[in-house]
Amino acid sequence: MQLLKYLKLGDYLIIAVVVILSFLPFKLLKSGQTTSSDATIIAVIRVNNKTVKKINLDHDTIWRFNRNGEENTVQVKNHQIRVIEANCKDQLCVKQGWKDEVGQTIVCLPHKFLIELRNGANAKISSHKKFDHTLVNP
Repeated sequence: MQLLKYLKLGDYLIIAVVVILSFLPFKLLKSGQTTSSDATIIAVIRVNNKTVKKINLDHDTIWRFNRNGEENTVQVKNHQIRVIEANCKDQLCVKQGWKDEVGQTIVCLPHKFLIELRNGANAKISSHKKFDHTLVNP
């Protein structure tokens, strides 16, 4: 209460401007992103750093990947994607659940299997983002 009698109109104005400016970075970052309703989302599936499949999340489907006994089954439903089965020990890729936003990933480290969700317009850009599998035991 004592503090209020020391504040003047200019002080309130400065406080209001600072509060408004504090939300400006959030607004600028949010306006640069496209939401799933604005554009098509593409799931780019990479194995050992090589693109093996691109799946449009607009169409419900089930896709199975099998290489040298390493199996991953991917399900697309209601504009979401998940790994429903994998024969790896840890099952972390299955436990990651549904993904539906650009930038999200699902990773199966034992199989060097990566699903990355991208905006349909940016799905071809892959030169600067690579799956670094150096931490995976060969």
